[in-house]
Amino acid sequence: MGSTGRHIGVTYSRHARQQMVSRLVADAQDERTIANPTRQYPSADPPGRVVAERLTAAGNTLRVVYAEVATATGMVAHVVTVIRIGGRRR
Repeated sequence: MGSTGRHIGVTYSRHARQQMVSRLVADAQDERTIANPTRQYPSADPPGRVVAERLTAAGNTLRVVYAEVATATGMVAHVVTVIRIGGRRR
């Protein structure tokens, strides 16, 4: 479980892990996107989630949808899904 600066860690849903494998996305890419997004906005459906997007070195956009979960030691980003938009796979 990595850290993103604001969050003490990142956890992943099973769906997010499956999407990462099929879309060739590494944990470090997700963590960079959450920590330093090019664009970030609240999810409209369902509400309460955060959408973070970041341009990658491969020329595409990585979209990470996550929920912020409070724990006894701080805030954790729980990744719900990961989407690669356009460009090429690295």
